[in-house]
Amino acid sequence: MTTLIFLTEWALRSAIVVLTAALLLRALRVQDPSVRLAAWSAALAGSLLIPALAAVLPGLSVPLLRTAGPAAAIQESIVADSALPGWSPTVQPSGGPRMPVGAGKPGKPFNWTAMVLLVYFLGAGALLLRLSTGLALSRRLIGRSRATGRYLPGGLPIHESADMAAPATLGILRPMIVLPNDWREWEHSKLETILAHERSHVRRRDPAVQLVSAIHRALLWYSPLSWFLHSRIVRLAEEASDDAALAAAGDRASYAAVLLDFMQRSVRRVRWEGVAMARYGKADDRINRILDGTRISRGVPRFGWAAILTLAAPLVYLAAAARPATLPAAKAALPVYVPAVVTSSLSQAPVSPVAEVASTAPVAEAAPVAAVQASAAVEPSAPAAPPAPQQSARESGGPIDRYIIVSGDSTSGSWDSRDHLPFDEWRSRFGAHFVWFRQDGQDYIVTSQQVLDELHDAMAPQREVNRMQSEVNRQQREVNRMQAGVNEQQREVNRQQDEVNRQQQEVNNRQRAGLADRGEQSRVNALQSEVNGQQRLVNQEQAKVNLEQDRVNGEQRKVNDEQRRVSPMIESAIQDILDSTIPKGLAHRLDSR
Repeated sequence: MTTLIFLTEWALRSAIVVLTAALLLRALRVQDPSVRLAAWSAALAGSLLIPALAAVLPGLSVPLLRTAGPAAAIQESIVADSALPGWSPTVQPSGGPRMPVGAGKPGKPFNWTAMVLLVYFLGAGALLLRLSTGLALSRRLIGRSRATGRYLPGGLPIHESADMAAPATLGILRPMIVLPNDWREWEHSKLETILAHERSHVRRRDPAVQLVSAIHRALLWYSPLSWFLHSRIVRLAEEASDDAALAAAGDRASYAAVLLDFMQRSVRRVRWEGVAMARYGKADDRINRILDGTRISRGVPRFGWAAILTLAAPLVYLAAAARPATLPAAKAALPVYVPAVVTSSLSQAPVSPVAEVASTAPVAEAAPVAAVQASAAVEPSAPAAPPAPQQSARESGGPIDRYIIVSGDSTSGSWDSRDHLPFDEWRSRFGAHFVWFRQDGQDYIVTSQQVLDELHDAMAPQREVNRMQSEVNRQQREVNRMQAGVNEQQREVNRQQDEVNRQQQEVNNRQRAGLADRGEQSRVNALQSEVNGQQRLVNQEQAKVNLEQDRVNGEQRKVNDEQRRVSPMIESAIQDILDSTIPKGLAHRLDSR
């Protein structure tokens, strides 16, 4: 689930960056392909930096209005099992809230999370394999090409190859221009135009940028915006290089004819990784742009880069650091209780006086999820919370944002304490066992025993989680008992150490007074050695407690994972059960609240 959440958040945050970049380019009416390419390259870099920045940047709260649904009932119910007639009684563990005890282990559901992750890794693996194959083919093309002995300014080599139908720039770290074998037959103006086009790719490092963009697309292949971003980068790189070629040639018609010829020759091309002059999208769009254009891009000036970075930096920061903050009317998130690991740092006492080793306090037990008070008074004790499932459309109405199950003096459900609901009046009207819920602003009462039984069955996975939590609590109590024993042993060692320190102080005073040593130092050293031995034994016992605490922490993590898994299932089941009571005629509308 953690991997799935990470991938989802990355895609959403990346989408914010890409969409904002698109809106800014449109709002500012940027037409220069070099500037647009620089902006999209900055968006690519920002998207790749988001996971690292999100991990290190302090969270920036973004207010979100969230309507509490039936999931809050699971998180905030008072006594889930005892709320319905005929349910198992609750037990009261010492020092903790009441926990429901129920029988019946739910059948193992299909692991959709694992299936989704499998599909993701298959898709990413296929694209990365395709990319690796293209890189291998590019290396093969470079290896089979022949040097022409010509170099462009800056030492850029020019090669030729019979495998090439159109000029291309190959190589990431050491790029080179590879021309078809017939390049010597070209006119001088045609050759200079083509070299200007390819030199423009090298100057902007287009091969490296497009490789990084392809990796980004493979990692976020499930996001349409990653494909959109890659296509923008590839297309704009060609448009910017076309402008560089036009600046060198000056004749739009002749350059368009040259380009069209290369496009026709490259119809059957191998998918290798490089920047090919004939790779673009629709040939008509590119030719029309060349013939109809009026302005030629001159690259990105320094102030252009400064403007792009000035806009990109805060955008990426906001996208990476944004954290949803629930408004006061929303429900509190489900607490995930993980007992703190008990650690101890105990060292052997030296001959000089030593300080007492502080005893470690027992770890508090984790309370079952179902034993939480009403929503208005709840504050989450940890940030982890089960993801909210998608609500499906229903004929009877919208989502159920409030509900209460009443059984005698017990109540459980999801509601806001500020609603001031008339429980006593409802009990007098509908009896000791009923369900109230609110949908689309209308209140309903259900007294059907069938509905109460269905709700009981829907809570079966929660009862299993509570059983697991009770077992972890029992193990935690045992660890606390062991820790208390170690603490008592440590207090005894500290008491003996205090006595050794007192005797050592007397020996030190005698030495400062110039009195003869009558064997007192030897006796103190012997006592110190004995205390050190006892301290080693206490340290060994503490290590055993720490190992046991680590094991219990692992069990607690399993409980938390199971809670995150079953919460969406229970939420959906409760929503369906209560939602179905209206068309079945089992829900009675209340005239007034």
